[in-house]
This record gives sequence, C-alpha cells and structure tokens, in this order.
Amino acid sequence: MEATPRPACRAFFAALFLTVHACTPELEADQPPMPDDYKDVSLRSEAYMTAMPELVGQVVDAAVKWAVDGPKQEEPWLKGAMVAHDKKHQIISVDFGNGGAWAGDVWRSGLLLITYTDLRLVDEATYRISFVNFKIDHVLVEGDFSFTYRSKGALTERKYEVRWGQGRFTWPDGTYATRQLNQIRTIRLAHLPMHNEYSWEGVASGVNRHGYEYSSIVTEKLSFRRTCLVVGKVFPSYGKVESTMKGVSFIVDYGEGECDNDVRSTINGEISTMRVSSNF
Repeated sequence: MEATPRPACRAFFAALFLTVHACTPELEADQPPMPDDYKDVSLRSEAYMTAMPELVGQVVDAAVKWAVDGPKQEEPWLKGAMVAHDKKHQIISVDFGNGGAWAGDVWRSGLLLITYTDLRLVDEATYRISFVNFKIDHVLVEGDFSFTYRSKGALTERKYEVRWGQGRFTWPDGTYATRQLNQIRTIRLAHLPMHNEYSWEGVASGVNRHGYEYSSIVTEKLSFRRTCLVVGKVFPSYGKVESTMKGVSFIVDYGEGECDNDVRSTINGEISTMRVSSNF
C-alpha cells in the first residue's frame, strides 16, 4: 500500500483543506488562552475521532455481509448484537442493546440503522447510517454518516466516499467534540479477510472538547489492519494527520505499521509520544 496519497488526490484534498481554512472564522483575539491540558485532550480526541469512522465501517461491512450471506459464522464486530434485515424498506438494524464487549474488549451499546440503496457492489451504492443512542466505550456518537461505493470494476480493492455531517461525540463527563468529514476509505482485499487493510485520506473539521475550532488533513494515508483491530488496537497502524487549531498546527503520527496504540505528536516543534487507550 502506498504511504502517501497520489498527486491528484493530494492536490484535491489540499484544496478542500484550504477551503475549510478559508471558511472558518477567526477566533476573537480576547478569547482566553488555551488551558494547560489542551495538547493532551486535543491529541486524545483527534485519535478517537480518527478511529471512530473505521470502527463504524467494520460494523457496516459485517452487517451487509450478514444480510447478503446470512449468519454463517461469528463475526467479531456483531458479537452480542441482534441483527435484522427489513428487505422491503432496505434497512439493516444492528442492536447492541445495553452493551457488551466486542473485538478487543471495546464496549459498545445502542442501535445502528443502515439504510441502503443496493447491497451489490455497484457504483453509487450508498449506505446511510443512523445512530440511536449508540455508544462506543460510553462515548455517545451522533451525526449523518454515509458510505458511497466508488470502485466500479475493481477486483483487489474497494473504495468508498465517506461523509459525516453534524458529527458529534459526547464523553461521559459531558464534554463533546464535533466533526464534519469528507474522506475516501479504501479496502485492500487480502487472500484471507483477516489480513485486509483499510486506508483513509481526506479532510475533517469541527470544534474540539475545549470549544476551539480545528481543521485537519490526512498528509500520509491512515491505515488500519484487521489483525490489529480485532485485538483492540483500534487506532491506525500508520499514517499522519495535520491539524490546525487556534493558529497552532500539530502533526499526529500513528507510526510505521506497528500494531500498538502509541501516537507521536509534533506541536510547535516539540515532539512527544503518548499511548492512547481504546477506553476513550
């Protein structure tokens, strides 16, 4: 898998990133300085919001496969869930009820409703996901989330355009962050599904848990390995994101392929390493 986006893709997403900056109003000069823990909180929040779309994608993949092939074997991403398929209204429901642990002991609860236009791998086929009191490790997930298939005729990979509008994540302490996302998710198909890889590139923006506006762009493709995901290593195995907040730019580096939760950040030239937990 390429470590960096193709020039055309990089130029496209860079243009989007500049648009986000251009449309984001400047923060007032008399705003109070950022609190001492903003680096720690911002990094952990960014890592969480980076991991979340792929975790939702894993559930959607598993639910669609269940609807097409039937429950042939235990799927870790559907563990403990009640899955139903309303063919008339083209809706798949995945109900985790009051909660339980799935792959890697990541806790989830609540309901996902997946409304689809076509279960076949045809161009423009779209899955729209509704969250009903859905939580991952007790963080409430909300927003308008969709996957649109963009890989007509592809044999070894599948591409989806992913949009997340009005995304919001609310932590148990009542703090929250918002997310607007426009990215491409690519699934590289291996001989055995356990060795599939999932990469992301694109832009995002929103307001973080301290109330500061941010915008971010994937500068090196983020890659998730299924062998890591199923044992609770839910963050990217490699890739980089550059995020700008209140005039401060920081780079989040997820490594070079290691199956761990170590993240390196660079803020104002200062480099530090943090271990982020799946217990968000």
